[in-house]
Amino acid sequence: MNLPPIESLVRQLYGLGVIRRRLGAHALAELGSQGFHALAAIHRHGPLRVTQVAEHIGVDLSVASRQVAALEAAGHVERTADERDRRAQIVAVTPQGQRALRESHRRMVAAFEEALGDWSDEDVAALADGLQRLRASFGAEPAQRVAA
Repeated sequence: MNLPPIESLVRQLYGLGVIRRRLGAHALAELGSQGFHALAAIHRHGPLRVTQVAEHIGVDLSVASRQVAALEAAGHVERTADERDRRAQIVAVTPQGQRALRESHRRMVAAFEEALGDWSDEDVAALADGLQRLRASFGAEPAQRVAA
């Protein structure tokens, strides 16, 4: 069946869920994909209030609160009083959280290297460029390096 290109793209994007689950099971083992995104946002933009974490990862405040609580319980982030508003708290990545981010990033890179081992560098670059362009078309923030 010949589908219009947009229809084919949408179907392929549905299939990305399988890749996310596999990454979550292996490369992001101790964080899970949601925890990884929250921790990466705090690392990249933080320290942050939980409301800001929710904005950066595009989830409701209740979802971000649960993720931050789980990250805190695991020792990946710590809360402190906001100097500008003592009633509020800010969340910052701990050294343990930085190590978890680096390790998760390393495992993701290794998983993609294995899966795309028969792809040329040009094909990988074309995919990365296409995904960046797709994100920009939807107004998502540009990709940034997670591991520092």
